[in-house]
Amino acid sequence: MIRALGWSTSPFDPADPGRLCRGRERWIDPWELEAKPVQHERLVVSGASFTDDSAADAQRGVPFAGVTLADVIAAVLPRRPLVAFCEDGHPADIPDGTEGVELYTGHRAGGRSEELLVRWTRAVDGVRELREVIGAAADPRVLGFLWLHPGTTVDDALHQRIFDLVGMSSLDSPPARFNPSALPDLLGVARAVVLVHRDKHGPALAFHAEERLGADARLTALAEDHGALPVPFAIPPMLARWDRALADLRQQWIATRTDEFPVPASDVRPPWAGRRRRFDRAELAEESAAAGRAARGEE
Repeated sequence: MIRALGWSTSPFDPADPGRLCRGRERWIDPWELEAKPVQHERLVVSGASFTDDSAADAQRGVPFAGVTLADVIAAVLPRRPLVAFCEDGHPADIPDGTEGVELYTGHRAGGRSEELLVRWTRAVDGVRELREVIGAAADPRVLGFLWLHPGTTVDDALHQRIFDLVGMSSLDSPPARFNPSALPDLLGVARAVVLVHRDKHGPALAFHAEERLGADARLTALAEDHGALPVPFAIPPMLARWDRALADLRQQWIATRTDEFPVPASDVRPPWAGRRRRFDRAELAEESAAAGRAARGEE
């Protein structure tokens, strides 16, 4: 199996957040903002494993790239003190060192009976503590993290901002977990807000910040250190087709490098490539080689 780590940075409008996670998750219905919010930057990171560039058998989510959520957060926000936050947590699964613990009753996963739930925050510093607080990769026990501005304290005012973001979440299917209308106010006290989303088979991460975080080189190094292929996306990978991103990367690869593209070619032409649906590997190799020679000025 080929493992890959994909990411994309693009402007984000809290008043028009768009789709989320291809039907696996939705936004909490936003409230009407008094003034049109300023767009900020959103970096989305996910992963996948697959056998060829059709990605037809792809398993999608950060862990399928062979890295952990903690690895990605530490790469994007290196050595930054963070505050983890949880909503709708299980009372028996509270990490040590938590603050602002609040027990309440609610319906879990659309159930008919009320259950005891918990919300909390915890200061986190370093990869080890990130791993401790995140827990199982398939079902993280946190909803996100904050990189606060210097001097910002974890007090009732901050807890209210976090509550505005996640307090009206629903665990129905698909779950609604975050309110985009709360992001501008939260970014007033935080340099970055990290949200844990649900890609098709595992979690993905979204980093919201007023300015670009400039993490491309660090994410590339993280992928290569773990034997994964770094794959830039034009749109968030939890919304995009991996086969399209791999096709774009193949063309860039053969135009700038002489070594072989590391993902085997599929015998099936994707629907977006035109009407002709099947072709052989020799034909694809010749098309790719010709494109590479033309890009290098050899023809």
